[in-house]
Amino acid sequence: MPRPVFNRLFHLPLFALGCVLCLSSGSAQTVAHVFHISVDGLRPDAVTALGPSNLPHFYRLRAKGAFTDNARTDYDFTVTLPDHATQLTGRAVLGPAGHNWTSNDEPPPGQTLASNKGSYIAGVFDVVHDHGLSTGLYASKPKFSLFATSWDAINGGPDVIGPDDGRNKIDLYVNNPDTAELVNTLTDDLSSLPLNYVFLHLADPDHVGHNSGWDITPGSEYSNAVRAIDDRLAAIFDLIDSDTWFAGRTAIVLTADHGGEGGGHADPSVREDYTVPFYVWAPGVKAGADLYALNPTKRLDPSTDRPDYSAPVQPIRNGEAANVALQLLGLGPVPGSTIDAAQDLALTVMPPADFRAFFIGTDLALAFTTISNMLYDIQISTDLRPDSWSSLTNNIVGTGGTVTNLDTGTAASACRFYRLRLHD
Repeated sequence: MPRPVFNRLFHLPLFALGCVLCLSSGSAQTVAHVFHISVDGLRPDAVTALGPSNLPHFYRLRAKGAFTDNARTDYDFTVTLPDHATQLTGRAVLGPAGHNWTSNDEPPPGQTLASNKGSYIAGVFDVVHDHGLSTGLYASKPKFSLFATSWDAINGGPDVIGPDDGRNKIDLYVNNPDTAELVNTLTDDLSSLPLNYVFLHLADPDHVGHNSGWDITPGSEYSNAVRAIDDRLAAIFDLIDSDTWFAGRTAIVLTADHGGEGGGHADPSVREDYTVPFYVWAPGVKAGADLYALNPTKRLDPSTDRPDYSAPVQPIRNGEAANVALQLLGLGPVPGSTIDAAQDLALTVMPPADFRAFFIGTDLALAFTTISNMLYDIQISTDLRPDSWSSLTNNIVGTGGTVTNLDTGTAASACRFYRLRLHD
């Protein structure tokens, strides 16, 4: 099954005059725990307007993870339940392959994604649970009962992977509109039961947006609600940093179901409604990287546009969260999913597709493919001892094409080894 490639400081390949050594990339890392956090109604420009002094934990995610402030919601819907169904199933709302849940009201008792669709809709909880791992759903709106009911012991699908772990795909379900209490319950629960996948829904910005508007000016009620979410992230980071179950083994995928403007967010053609953040923080993820820069051929930054699902190269969407979370856990995609079903969203810089060494007169030319705006270092050694590496050239700026760097006057050298690394 697909695995994420985490080789933040790659040293591949490695060249020497008179001989060539090609080293394989480091083994793919996976994590044991993923927090999938959806901040209801979060506009990405609210985060940048407040800045790191007001939002230190949002900015920890940004500085130590890969992110974009220009992800997209579902094309047709920018409301809570349909977009969260998309996040959890990896499906668009509409169409034959969509999950087809369009209502944003509290579901009638017993209604499920499957009863609405007419066929079973698998979600991220299915994959994690059916591989023998543990799951939790912590929500701050009552209507999230839709998901608890859709994947409970009665309505969940049969486990067809390995030992039968039953139909109930969600081990812990907690609903509390007070997000401070909700996160406290979550951290208390995880101290004794370290769940492998947790979906956490935080509704504060959406509630305030509807009541007071999506005013991103620092000091506004909406901005203060975003600051409150930073406090919730602080509690989660405290758990990760202090508990050996989680430290160094945990990822956070953070996004939003929609943004908002004025007093609402229901118009999917409004830029403030359809633009959302997407952050991935995990061991080995390229720190501070733009996700579009990491995926120059796989995802297309839409600028201010709103591409539909027929666009040949898709934008990053909040609906990628399910399959990115599974990728981080080392698991395959949600069955039936269509958004990031290939689990091909790169989270770090891949080794160059081409790295060549050739002489130009007495100079050795080192040519390698790059990603735009990434920084690279070329290092040199004469004997491959770990402490013998020195810098040849630092801060080589990637162009998106091939970059060539010269080591001058090397033709007479007996043996020189070269390695390429990402610049710290």
